[in-house]
Amino acid sequence: MSTSRWLGKEWLPPTGCLLAFAGAPKESLLSLVDDSPRPILLAVPETGLSREEVAELQRRGVNVFGEEEAPRIAQRLLECTESGQLVALMDEIRSDPDHAVHPPNPVFQKVFEAYSGPVCPAWIDLLWILLLRRWALESAAPKESSLIHIGPPRSVPTLSLDWLVKSWYDLGERSLSSRPEIEGNLALACFLALREARSRAVLTDGFQESRTLSGAKLLALGLRLARWLRRSVPEPRVGLVLPHGIGAAAANLACLFAGKAPVNLNFTAGRTMNTVAIRNAGLRTILTAEAIQAKLGDFPWTDRTVDLRKLLSGFSRLSLLRDLFLTSYLPTRLALRVTGIPLSGGNREASLLFTSGTAGDPKGVSLSHRNLLANVGQIEAILGQIQVERVLACLPVFHSFGATATLWWPLMGGPHAITYVSPMEAEKLAQLIETHRIDLLITAPTFLRTLLRKAERNQMRSLRLVIVGSERLPQALRAEFEAKFGTPVCEGYGLTEASPVVSTNLMDLRYPVDSSAYRARNRPGTVGRIAPGISVRVRHPDTGADLSLSERGILCFRGANIFRGYLDDPLRTQGALSEGWLLSGDVGRVDEAGFLQIEGRISRFSKLAGEMVPHGTVEETILRSFGPELGEGFEVAVVGIPHGKRGEELVLFSNRPLTTSSLRRKFVAQGLSSLWSPRKVIVRPEIPKTPLGKVDFRSLREIALTEEE
Repeated sequence: MSTSRWLGKEWLPPTGCLLAFAGAPKESLLSLVDDSPRPILLAVPETGLSREEVAELQRRGVNVFGEEEAPRIAQRLLECTESGQLVALMDEIRSDPDHAVHPPNPVFQKVFEAYSGPVCPAWIDLLWILLLRRWALESAAPKESSLIHIGPPRSVPTLSLDWLVKSWYDLGERSLSSRPEIEGNLALACFLALREARSRAVLTDGFQESRTLSGAKLLALGLRLARWLRRSVPEPRVGLVLPHGIGAAAANLACLFAGKAPVNLNFTAGRTMNTVAIRNAGLRTILTAEAIQAKLGDFPWTDRTVDLRKLLSGFSRLSLLRDLFLTSYLPTRLALRVTGIPLSGGNREASLLFTSGTAGDPKGVSLSHRNLLANVGQIEAILGQIQVERVLACLPVFHSFGATATLWWPLMGGPHAITYVSPMEAEKLAQLIETHRIDLLITAPTFLRTLLRKAERNQMRSLRLVIVGSERLPQALRAEFEAKFGTPVCEGYGLTEASPVVSTNLMDLRYPVDSSAYRARNRPGTVGRIAPGISVRVRHPDTGADLSLSERGILCFRGANIFRGYLDDPLRTQGALSEGWLLSGDVGRVDEAGFLQIEGRISRFSKLAGEMVPHGTVEETILRSFGPELGEGFEVAVVGIPHGKRGEELVLFSNRPLTTSSLRRKFVAQGLSSLWSPRKVIVRPEIPKTPLGKVDFRSLREIALTEEE
C-alpha cells in the first residue's frame, strides 16, 4: 500500500492539466498512478533508459518517447488535457537522484515547448522524509514514502522553461521548509545522533595528542558542563574563545543542552571588533583556555572569564559516570526528561556569529535551530551519500563554514572529525591526514596554497576530495594541487546568512575515478549546483527586476537555512532581506547545466563607461597574463575608487612591480577593453589579509584613497 501524499492539490484546475515533474526514480513515476487524486496519464523521455527499462515502463502504461516523437507526444498530451485529463510529464528517470535542480533534458524541452495548454510544476520529495527522521523523536504518525508537491499553474503565453526551472527550485525549497523536523532543537538532534554513535569515535583532537571521544563520552561531557551553565550563567548567551577541538565541541554542545546560544568569538579580529561583539551580544561569561587567555593579552575579556580546562577537571568522576549512564542506558525519552535537553527550537536563536568585516563593520548573524538543522541536512544530502568517513576539521568554529560543516555536521551523524587548532600549520595538517587516513578536507584557498607548498605527496594519499570555500578558488591553484597530489579540488559557495552552505561542486566518490558519473557534479570555474532545499532568483543590479536565471545579476536565495535578520540592526536587515529572499550582494547566474557562476560582490564591481566591470575578472586576467613570468607567490587585488572625470577608476595592488602600460597591452591582446585595465598600480610586499586569509579590501580601499589624496 502506497503512503505517498499530494500537497498543493488546490492548484490543480478542475479541467485537464499537464504536471511537469522534475526528474525522479522510476518507482516514483509509477506510484503516481496509485496516489493521484484523479486518473493520470504518464509520459517520460527515453533518455538514459535501457531497452529493458523502456519495455517495463510501457507494460505499466507509461508513454516512453524519443526526440523524433516529441511533436506527436506534445499533441497527444494537449488533446488529453483538453479532454479534462491529468497528464504527468517527467523530465527524466534518474536512478540516483541528488535532489538538486537540473535543467530539463532536450527531449523534455521539445515536448514542453510544443505544448500549449495549462501546466502545473511538480516535485517529488524522497529525500527529507528519510534524512531528517534521524534528528527527531519517533512519532506515531504513519511514515510517508514520498511527498508530491504541486505548484500554481501557468499557461501560454507566459509559459517558459525559465519559469519551470524557477518553479522547481521553489517546490524543492518548499519540500524542505515545510518539514516539521526542522522545527526541532539542535540540542535534540545532537543528542540523538551522539547516542546512536555512543560506542563509535566521533571526534579526535589532533592538537591534544589525538585524544578521541566516542559519542557517549562527548555527550556526558556536554551534559555535565550544561548543568554548570544552567546554575552559573543566567544570560541567554555564552561567549566562547576556543580553537577547534574537544573543548570547543563540548562547550558548544553544553550551551545548547542548557538552552543557551553559543557565541564563538573571532579572537583573531582584534580588540575593537570583539569589544563591539561582546557588548552587542550581551555577554558576561566567556569560556576559554588559560593558554589562550595568556596569548591574547589585548582581548576584551569579561569579568567572568572561565578557564574551561580547570572547570572540567573540577567535575567529579562520579558525576561524569552518571551522565555516561544516562546517555547510554536510559530509554531515550526518559534520558531527555532527566537531562532537561530542550526539544523545540524552531526560529529561536541557536548560535550567534559575527561577520569578518572585510568590506565593512562586522554584523551579528543570529542563526536559528531551524536554520542550522536545515543546512546540516543540506550538507548531509550533498556529502552524506558519497561515503566520506573522516574529515579534517581545521577551520575555526567562529567561521560559519567551520562551525556548520566541521562541528555540527559531525556531531549530528556526519563523518568522524579530526580537529586541529589552526588551518595555517600545513606540516601538522599533512601529518594528521597521513596518520588518520583522512579522506575529506574542507578549507579555504589561502590555506590550500600553504598545504601545496609544504605537504609531501605520500602524506596525502588517503585524501579523496578537497572542498574549498570562503573566497574564490584560482584555477591555477586547483590545477597545481591536483597535479601534485592527484586529489580533486571542488569549489563551493556560502554566506554566513545562509548558515552558510548554498552550493558546491562535488566528485561522487561512489564511482570509479575515470567515470563520467564521478565527474558529473563538478564544473571547474563554477561553485556547483545549488543545494537541495534552496530556491534562487537573479535580479537586475539597478532596478531589482526579476531576470532569467541565465542572465547576470544579483543572486537571491530563499530557504529554511536563510537567517531572519542581523542582531539589533533593522536597517541592515532590511537591506539584506526582501520578502523572505536573501539579497546576497553577489553577482552571478545559473549556467545551462544548472551550475552557479559567481562573478564577485556587487561592491567589487565598478561602472566604467556605463559598463559593470567585475574586479575579480580583472584580477584573474592579470594573474593569467603575468603569472608565468612572475612566478609562484604572485598576488594582486583590485579596488575601485571615485574619480572626478570618469566617475570611478580601478586601482591595482600587486606584490610584484607592474606598469599600467604593460597591463593595457595584455588586456587589449586578450580582446578586453582598455577601460578594464587599472589606471594605477600600488606595489606592496604583501597584500593585506584578514587572519582567515581573505584579502582585506576595506584596508586596501583606505590605502588607495589615502594615496589618491
